[in-house]
Amino acid sequence: MRNETALHEIFRGLGVADEEIQADTRLQADLGLDSTEITALELELERRFGVRIDLWSAADFSVADLDVLIEGR
Repeated sequence: MRNETALHEIFRGLGVADEEIQADTRLQADLGLDSTEITALELELERRFGVRIDLWSAADFSVADLDVLIEGR
């Protein structure tokens, strides 16, 4: 993942330990992020990468999905 370091920093800010974050880790099913954390993640992705990702628009995103979306901006 090209944005692995930045994504780890963002997830740490949400209280997620580094060892919990893998490419196939799902935001809700695996990390148990709630609506407040999902919204905070959306805002932080926009702030850091200038990309708006609607994390409510599809099935449970994985960390790898986020990386692909960031790269496609």
